Amino acid sequence: MRRAAAALSPYLLAHFAKSQLWHASTILFGFFLTEACGLSATAMGLVMAGTLVLNGAIDAALGIGWRAQVVGLAGAARLQLAAAPVVCLFFLLFCATPLVGPDARLPWALAMLLGFRLAYPVLDVPQNAMVALAPLGEDGRCTLLARRNIASGLASIAVGAAAGPLLIRGAGIGPWLAWAAVLSLLVCATGWWLRRSPVTGVVDRPARRDADATPLPFATILAALAVMMAASSTFRTLEPYYAAYAAGGSGLLLWAAIGGLISQPAWLACRRRTSPAGALSLAALVLLLAALVLLAPLRTTATGVIVAGLGFGAGSSGLWLMLWAAMMRRAAAGAATAYVGIFTCVSKLAQAAAMLLLGRVLAASAYRVTLADPGSAPSLLIVLSLAILAATCLALAFAHARAASAGAPGPAGALPVALPPLSGS
Repeated sequence: MRRAAAALSPYLLAHFAKSQLWHASTILFGFFLTEACGLSATAMGLVMAGTLVLNGAIDAALGIGWRAQVVGLAGAARLQLAAAPVVCLFFLLFCATPLVGPDARLPWALAMLLGFRLAYPVLDVPQNAMVALAPLGEDGRCTLLARRNIASGLASIAVGAAAGPLLIRGAGIGPWLAWAAVLSLLVCATGWWLRRSPVTGVVDRPARRDADATPLPFATILAALAVMMAASSTFRTLEPYYAAYAAGGSGLLLWAAIGGLISQPAWLACRRRTSPAGALSLAALVLLLAALVLLAPLRTTATGVIVAGLGFGAGSSGLWLMLWAAMMRRAAAGAATAYVGIFTCVSKLAQAAAMLLLGRVLAASAYRVTLADPGSAPSLLIVLSLAILAATCLALAFAHARAASAGAPGPAGALPVALPPLSGS
C-alpha cells in the first residue's frame, strides 16, 4: 500500500494544484468580479456563463479529437504539462484586474477569463483521463477517484481559507496576487512531476458488488450530472455572498470543503459494503438535513453553519463520486478522452446555466441585505439547490437499482459523435 500511495502522489498533488485553479474560477471569480472589480451582477453572470460554455465546448472537442491519439498515461501527462504555464499565465492576469483602470476593467477581465477558459481544457481533459487510462480495475478507479476528491477537498479548503478571506475582508491586491503567484508555481511544478512520474495504479480489495453491477446508460449519467452541477454551482457561487452578508465570515465555504474531504472514505466503504444505490440514498438524507438547517433560525449561528456546510460537502461529494465512477467505468473500456470531455462539457454547460440564473437573482435583489433573511430569493435559492441535489441522488439511486435488477447491461446511451466500439458496454 505504501508503494501504491507513493505512485499516486504525483497525480494527486497535480490534481490538488489544478483543482485550486478551478475552485477559484468557480467559487471566487464571480464574487471577485462584482465586489473587487465593480461589475454588475448581470455582467458577472454573462461573463462567467459565456466563458464556461466556451470551456465546455472545448472540453468535448478536445476529448473527441484525442480519443484515438491519447491512449496511454505518457501522452496524457505530456499534454497537461504543456498546458500548465499558459493556464497559469491567464489566471495571474485575470487576478490582476483591479490594477487596470475602471474603463478598461471589464474588457480586460473578459479577455483574461476567456484565455483561461480556452487553455484550461488542455490541462484538464488529459489529466482527468489518466484515471481511465491507468491499469486499474473498477474498485481501483473508484479508490483513486475518492482520493482525487480528497485532494480536491483540500484544494477547496485552501482556496476558502486563503483566497476567500482576502476577497471577503478586502485585504488588498498585494496579498491576492501573491497567493495567485504561489498557486501558479505549484500547478506548474506538480505538472512537471506528474510528467516524470505518471500514476501507475492502486492496490485495494475489490468491491463486493463490482461483478454484479450493471453500467448505467451514459445519457442517464449526463442527465444526473447536469442537474447536480447546476444546483451545486448555484450553492457554491452563493457561498461567498452568504459568508459575507449572512453568516459573518467564510465558515460555510470551509465546512463544506471539510465535509467533502472527510466523507470520501465513508462513501467508498458504503459503495463496497452496500451498493451505489445505498450510498446515494444516504447522500440524499444528508443533503436534506443541510437544507432543513438553512431554513431554521440557527442558519446564521456557528452550529448551523457547521452542520449546513458539512451536510452540503458530504452529500454532494458522495453524488460526485458515484457519477465519476459510473462515467469512468465506461471510459476505461475505450475512447477515454471522449467520455471525459463530454462529461466535463455537460458539467460546465450546467454551471453556465446556473451562473445566468444567479446573475438575474442577484441583480433583482439587494443581496447584501436580503441574504440575512431566510425568506429572500437568494436565501431560498441556496435551500432549493440542496433539495435538488437530494432529489438527484434519489433519482440516480433508482436508476442504479433498476439497472441492477435488469440483470444485464443496458444500452450505453448515444454519444454526440461516432466513437469506436466500447468493449464491455
